[in-house]
Amino acid sequence: MDIIGQNYFVEEYMDDREDLERSIELLQMELEKFVNMHQDEDLQEAEAEVQNEAGFLLYTIGKNFYMLQDYETASEYFETGLAFNLDVNDDYVLEMATAYGLSLLNCNKGREAIVLEAVYDFFDGQADFVFMMGLVYMEQNQYEQAIMEFAKASMLMDGKIAGANSYLAQYYTGVAREKQGRIEEARAMYAKAADYEPARERLANL
Repeated sequence: MDIIGQNYFVEEYMDDREDLERSIELLQMELEKFVNMHQDEDLQEAEAEVQNEAGFLLYTIGKNFYMLQDYETASEYFETGLAFNLDVNDDYVLEMATAYGLSLLNCNKGREAIVLEAVYDFFDGQADFVFMMGLVYMEQNQYEQAIMEFAKASMLMDGKIAGANSYLAQYYTGVAREKQGRIEEARAMYAKAADYEPARERLANL
C-alpha cells in the first residue's frame, strides 16, 4: 500500500533540516529537565497538569521527527505520549493519535496501529483519524471495515490530510475493492477520484 500522510504537519514544516534538528535537541533537553524535576514520582500517576505537560512535550518532539520523515522514532515518542492520561478534547491529542498511526504505516509497522481501536470512540468524528483507521484496517486485510471507515471519513469535515474526506477515501476504497477482486467496483471508485494521479494510473491499468 502506498501510504499517504508523509506531510501531515506540512503547514508547520520548516525548510531547513538543521532547524528541525536543533528544535529536537532543545526539546529533548527540556524533556530531560522535566523528568528530573519529577524523578521522585510516577508520572503516570501524577496530577493531570503534569501528565498533560509530559504528553505535550513528547508529542512536540515526535512531531519534529515526523517532519524529518524519521517515522520510527516519531512513533516511539507518540506511543510514549499516548500512554499518559490526557484530555482527549485537546487538539494535540487527536493529532498525536493520528500521527502515531500514520508513523507506523509509514515505517511498515501498520499492523501495530490496530491498538488505536482503544481510542476510536474519542476521535470518530474526525476525518483524518477515521481515514487513517481505514488504512490500518487495510493493513489487517479487513477490507470491508476499511471501506466503512473511508465512507465515514467522506461524511466528515476537512482535517489536515487533504482528500481524506474525498478523493483519497475514494481512491483507497478502490484499492480495497481491487484487492477483493471486485474490479468493476474498483474502477468506479477510481473514476470518482480521477483528479488524483494514482487513481488515474490504477484505472488505466485495470
